[in-house]
Amino acid sequence: MKTLLIFSAAFTLSTSVLAGNMSDSKGMKEMHNQMMDKSSIEEILQNEDMQRLHREMTRYAMSEGGFEARVQMMTEEGRAYHKALEQNQKNTAR
Repeated sequence: MKTLLIFSAAFTLSTSVLAGNMSDSKGMKEMHNQMMDKSSIEEILQNEDMQRLHREMTRYAMSEGGFEARVQMMTEEGRAYHKALEQNQKNTAR
């Protein structure tokens, strides 16, 4: 009985710690997004290759050329470009 009580207390404690860590990770993402300042956004948006791919992706939409551009944009650099583009659009909307 004593081991069952200790086990249930340890289980409850570990799950509460895990839940606390999960909620902190969302806060960290928000802090990271705020750290991305305007100059870094502008640097990312000046990438001519990413601009070309984004233009092709939006212009040719569902055609083969559009899909090829989408595949090429599925890199770390492409995701950063889209994130910077969204951030820039949010800033101009204010």
